[in-house]
Amino acid sequence: MSFGTAVHEAIQAYLSAYLNVSEEEANKIDIIGMFTTAFKREVTKKNIKYTPEEFNEFTEDGKAILTEFLSPANVKYHFPRDKWTLIGIEKKFILPLNGNVNLDARLDLVLQEKLSGDIRIVDLKTATNGWNAYQKEDFTKISQLLLYKAAYSKAENIPLGKIHVEFIILKRKFYDESKTNYEQTHIQVFKPAAFQDNILQVVKEFRHFVEYSFTADGLHKSDARYPKIPGKNQGNCRFCIYGKNRKCDKVAEPPIESAA
Repeated sequence: MSFGTAVHEAIQAYLSAYLNVSEEEANKIDIIGMFTTAFKREVTKKNIKYTPEEFNEFTEDGKAILTEFLSPANVKYHFPRDKWTLIGIEKKFILPLNGNVNLDARLDLVLQEKLSGDIRIVDLKTATNGWNAYQKEDFTKISQLLLYKAAYSKAENIPLGKIHVEFIILKRKFYDESKTNYEQTHIQVFKPAAFQDNILQVVKEFRHFVEYSFTADGLHKSDARYPKIPGKNQGNCRFCIYGKNRKCDKVAEPPIESAA
């Protein structure tokens, strides 16, 4: 997370200058120095224990990502100044959901196409090896941007069809070159299917979660039941503390609707 925060800051600083001022002004920024300083600040603030070798490895990975992503050719390909206007970086909006419960969202990059007026919402993600097919099909993972699309449409009164979303995944590591037959890159672009049915499903499940978990006053419901859903190959259990400390058997429980 500290690494991702630092990479975000560096990329956002560059793109802000590039799109709002000029390419020349953006190139004056010491992006690598900004990333290194931010990374050091984050791991210190979080009191993360690390070895010099670990810190140097992550630092070199960050330099490699930024060197490729912010190369003139790549920036002009993904963010041509004659095509896009920058609407916001870390753009914040709050959308009322249920009584005193609000959706408090931060969007990494929001741009508007000059010709069509369409909105483009970009979410930057750092990852070790990028996203595989399983991760691209992870409903929870892709729901974030679909929910943002629906919420932004309502907040700004923009038709869903005029809003487009995408993940830009920034990979730290390459696969073993002897086992691949294609040129590898630190950049992976993934645009989740954002049809109306997909969005309606995301909104429905999110609202169900909000109504089940919070009272109208915005308090957590102490009597709510959260069934275990390990997911395919227990993928949902990877980061769960209860699975790691062996206090959970990782066996799926009936969904809320079935138990009601």
